[in-house]
Amino acid sequence: MEIDEAMLEMSGFVSQMVDLDGLLFDLEEKVLVQLEKADLEIPIQLEILNTNDEGLKIGCSPPLYYVETTVLPVFHQLKVNIEITENKASHGDSL
Repeated sequence: MEIDEAMLEMSGFVSQMVDLDGLLFDLEEKVLVQLEKADLEIPIQLEILNTNDEGLKIGCSPPLYYVETTVLPVFHQLKVNIEITENKASHGDSL
């Protein structure tokens, strides 16, 4: 069994969500902003597969479809907090 091709495995989805380089710049205006914290909260659609040979697989994506029905689909929420912290210990200091 394979995850729907419109989805990513959960680890890949989260990895791409947090892949922020932390620098925003505009060369024309000579402005540089360094990102220190980001809070992301989005609805997600899950596909959970239990395969005998590979174990549990979780597919994840933003909601793919919206079809109005009498019972609307349940979307799960994914919240990711990313914060850059500076390591103030110098070489030789214990953390």
